[in-house]
Amino acid sequence: MATLLIRPHPVICARRLVAAALMAVTLGACMSNPDTGKDAPLPVKSREDAQSWARQLTEHLAQAAGIQINDEPVRPVFTSCVGKNGELAPDDRFNLGYAVHSNVPNAQHNEAIRKIRDLLKNEGLKIIDYRETAGGQPSATVVARHPSSNYLVDVSSTAGNDRMVLGVDTPCLKPPPQ
Repeated sequence: MATLLIRPHPVICARRLVAAALMAVTLGACMSNPDTGKDAPLPVKSREDAQSWARQLTEHLAQAAGIQINDEPVRPVFTSCVGKNGELAPDDRFNLGYAVHSNVPNAQHNEAIRKIRDLLKNEGLKIIDYRETAGGQPSATVVARHPSSNYLVDVSSTAGNDRMVLGVDTPCLKPPPQ
């Protein structure tokens, strides 16, 4: 009996390798800040760049899980950075909350979460929370934080059937000088 070996086209393989390498470098380094003390300078990023980065990251997560992001409007949430004592800086510092949805059959939630968890671990993020349930209403979650740039990834089942949310929250970012 002969075994049929199917290989992807070399151009497709090369594109995937280049995309994976770029994502690994970009995602970890885009907000890197070697000095993490209380008075460390904030990472500098425009709102547009932060949103573009979050979009790329959620696409990367979806691709790793083998799911598609829904073609729905994305409503990024920009908030002012608030200090420990409630103070606000006058320089337009911001946090970004970015989330997209994906229609995923309930039976595939746990598998998708496992794939994303493994990807995040392999890319050096610390898993903060991981849960999945068997049978019944799907309830799967993975939450991870990047150790140096401090961004947070949260992927979870949603209250609606056959849906998941892929979210990213940035640390406080400072816009570039005008």
